[in-house]
This record gives sequence, C-alpha cells and structure tokens, in this order.
Amino acid sequence: MYQLSCPHCQNVILVTPSQAGDRVSCSSCEQSVAVPRLGELKQLPRDESQTSETDREPPYNEAGSAQTFGTLALGLICTASLLIAAYCGIRWALIDAPVTTEIHLQEVRDVYPTRNPAELLREYEQMEETGLELPVPYGYKRVQMLKQGWGQNAAIAGGVAVLTLIGAILFASSGRSRRQ
Repeated sequence: MYQLSCPHCQNVILVTPSQAGDRVSCSSCEQSVAVPRLGELKQLPRDESQTSETDREPPYNEAGSAQTFGTLALGLICTASLLIAAYCGIRWALIDAPVTTEIHLQEVRDVYPTRNPAELLREYEQMEETGLELPVPYGYKRVQMLKQGWGQNAAIAGGVAVLTLIGAILFASSGRSRRQ
C-alpha cells in the first residue's frame, strides 16, 4: 500500500496499486481525492505495516539450485552430443567409397568374356561346393558399411543434441515466471 496525502487536509490515505487512476474519499475531510496513475503512485512512500507478502515478491521467481543443476546438466549433454555428432560427421565425410555394387557387377561382366573356359568351370565348381555366401564382404562393401555406420552415429548424436537442447530450454524457462 502507498501513502497518499490528501490535498485538502493533509491526512494520509492508504491506496493500493489497483486503485491507480481512480478517485477515493478521504476518511478525515470526506473530500474526493484523485489517486495518481501507477507510475506516479509507485513514487509515493510505502506503508510497510500494511504491505502484504505479494507486494514484497521479486519481479521474477528465481530458479532453485536443482533446476539450475538440471539445466546445466542438459546443456553439457547437448554440448557433448554436438561434439560427438561433429566428430562422426567428419569421419563420415572423410571416407571415400567410389565403388558401388553396380560398378562391381559391371567390372565382373567386363572380365568374364576374357577368361578361359577352364577357369570359369573351376570357379563354378567352387561356388557349388562352398555356396554363394562369401565368408567376408567385398572390400568396397566394408567401406560402405563403415561410412554408413559413421553417418548413423552422427545422426543419432545430432538428434540427442537437439532433444537435450529443447529439454534444457524448457527446463530453464519453467522455473522463471514473470510476476503478473
């Protein structure tokens, strides 16, 4: 509450911010007194004996230490995830995989007409004996799988970074609220 002096009798009238811009009646001389607007009202002396607890609260509710720690932890996880995503992305970009399955098949088609029939028969018998499954993938397939793995790791780490960033922002903003 604020102390407003009556212009007629100098009596102190207690007014609240909700009465700003209105007119009140002086309890002493019963004259009508204009209450100043809120900006001017806040410059008047306050009556500390009548001040309620809501008038004393700060303009923002400060976040507690648990919330600060949680926001900091999410921020650190976000930063670590971004670093991991960057590392995996660089590794993915540095792997050169020029040979594809189509290129490999074309190379085989080009070589078969130049081979003699005895070599082709021996190769066919080996395929029947051992099957068509290879014990290890071709070199170009291993390079492609390696590149795909780094790309997937980069995408996963980037997703974690985005989610933790959103979580940190929401966590931080939930603790601060403007006083109405």
